[in-house]
Amino acid sequence: MFLVVFLGLALLERWYEYRFSHRAERGIRKMAWSYAALHLFYLAVFVATAVEYFGWPRPVRGWVTGVGLTVFAVSLLIRLLAIRTLGRFWSLDLEIRREHKLITEGIYGYVRHPAYLAIMLEVIAVPLVANAYGALVVAGALYLPLLLWRWSREEREMVDKFGNLYVEYQHRVPAFFPWPHGK
Repeated sequence: MFLVVFLGLALLERWYEYRFSHRAERGIRKMAWSYAALHLFYLAVFVATAVEYFGWPRPVRGWVTGVGLTVFAVSLLIRLLAIRTLGRFWSLDLEIRREHKLITEGIYGYVRHPAYLAIMLEVIAVPLVANAYGALVVAGALYLPLLLWRWSREEREMVDKFGNLYVEYQHRVPAFFPWPHGK
């Protein structure tokens, strides 16, 4: 029952994010197909987690579940900070707007792509909560490569839009993990 409630709450949070994203100022969409593919793969991680958990019962290690819940909570906090910081510019699509502004404050002062970091952590956390190691492989094989491909495209789009301003930002702030970044 715990896993059903957890997965339901996780999907509810994604629904909130989806609704908030639709209030965003719209721009020119890039890699529009990736939105649908990422959601399909995201659901695949959830389905694989549930199938593994309920289809192949085995002892659940509480410490692994605890790590998964902690990682999930961190991912949620990071995503909510990113949404709050971007406000009307938040979008689930890769979009470049006419009045696009480079945001470098808040969480964006520590990592350039907190939303991508949050979703990476989340697709790792969900299988860990259920001790579903096969689903963790699904996340690593399907979701993460597509997310990293989209991230690399977004980096190119930002350089095209902001030029040296973004290149300097790239040198100053790491993409995903807030540790010292080379100059």
